[in-house]
Amino acid sequence: MIPTTLGIAVVIFGVYHAAPGDPATVMMGDQSSGDGGADGDAEGRIEAFRRKHGLDRSLFVQFCAYIGPFNPGPDGHPWFTSPRTERKVVVVEVVAEGAAAGSEGAPARRVEEGVPVAIEHLYETPQPERAALDAAVQALVDDRAGEERWAAAQATLVGAGFRRAAPPLFTALHARRLAARAERAAIARVCAALSELAERSGELHGLPEPAPATDDGEGERQLLRRWFGWYYTHGGARTQNTGERPWGGLLALDLGREMQSGAPVARELGARLAVTVPLSLASVLLSYLLALPLGVFSARRQGRALDGAVTTGLFLLYSVPTFWAGLMLSLLFGQTGLEWLPVIGLYDKDFATFTAWQKVVDVALHAVLPVLTLTYGSLAYLSRQMRAGLLEVIRQDYIRTARAKGLSEDRVVYKHALRNAVLPILTLLASILPVLIGGSVIVEQVFDLPGMGSYAFEGLLRRDFSIVMATTLLVGVMTQLGILLSDVLYSIVDPRIRLA
Repeated sequence: MIPTTLGIAVVIFGVYHAAPGDPATVMMGDQSSGDGGADGDAEGRIEAFRRKHGLDRSLFVQFCAYIGPFNPGPDGHPWFTSPRTERKVVVVEVVAEGAAAGSEGAPARRVEEGVPVAIEHLYETPQPERAALDAAVQALVDDRAGEERWAAAQATLVGAGFRRAAPPLFTALHARRLAARAERAAIARVCAALSELAERSGELHGLPEPAPATDDGEGERQLLRRWFGWYYTHGGARTQNTGERPWGGLLALDLGREMQSGAPVARELGARLAVTVPLSLASVLLSYLLALPLGVFSARRQGRALDGAVTTGLFLLYSVPTFWAGLMLSLLFGQTGLEWLPVIGLYDKDFATFTAWQKVVDVALHAVLPVLTLTYGSLAYLSRQMRAGLLEVIRQDYIRTARAKGLSEDRVVYKHALRNAVLPILTLLASILPVLIGGSVIVEQVFDLPGMGSYAFEGLLRRDFSIVMATTLLVGVMTQLGILLSDVLYSIVDPRIRLA
């Protein structure tokens, strides 16, 4: 089961990343290709989201981070280091100055550009030094500060060194990415400080060249993107992880957090299972309690009118779509019909004010229609399986021998035949446990139930990696446990299995 579960994780992980669409753009509410549309900051927000959730890392690193047991993130195990920058760099071709854009044969050069984002201080930078660096950067970008304060601020930054001074300087560039035209002087002072820091640190390779100024500020924006591209490629610092959460991933029993809300997936799964499991368990028990007697009744009257009527009725019931049945039951028993039962949710709006007995009754009434909708399809299928199994058994030699001894038909059926006839039904347990855990997306949507089915569906719509992986893996594990339980029950019901 362990290698099978890991194999399931590999398949789900591969399918998730092969599916079209970008989780970051879906989560940020932008269905475009990621260029941000009319919002000039959309691309930066999308890239920041990708960095926060590790979507910009290689697939191998992402998979290892999910499996665990080590957490390689910035707050993870101190054995690892993490970059304090973005990782996405785009190489663009820039036409040489003086050449007409798009002219044939015009010389061009390749320039690395990055998305401007705010960059946090390094972990090892003490809080007092962080405050001093922030104050120096604030003075450097203040056009009213004057030459003396600018020189003092630059000296403070240069004295701190490139690793510690670069993050607040690049954060200042990020804050001026949209108002580049009005911030030309401030941008020039920040770039001068970065150039001096890069020279002192020996990181002069590929240093961005000044871009020509334009009336609309596009030149400054290009320069900012070049500086960020250079920093991500050459100057970006890696720092030791903090060790606050050294363990993580599946092997550490950590299912991660939702990408949008940040809520622990394990906690959400527990809340959803508290809804799905009782409803599904009630449905399964009701299906078996009704299906087994119906199957026996039909098998004992094979070929008669009652058998034909039961068979026809069950086949018609099995063919009714679940969503249609749920809607019809809601219309019939809800406020639009008989008004006997509630049709939305699991609780009344005044549930908190009810007594204990009133709460039990309220939950039971809310659960009636969902349980009926979950039951009728499996009832038809299980009864047909029971009928077929019993018909096969009662034709065997040992049943004819029992009848020849003069045993009553009830004793022959219920003592000798029924035990072997339920063997095919036991194999269906492999599919029952996933249903208990996975729930029904359709039923939960129709009756507005916050169960596992709707949770998995919502995660799939939002492309939430943690939800998709957790719910699918849970169903896979339950399938394997169902198969194991079927084998164990098989050996209990039929001792010959244990001797094989």
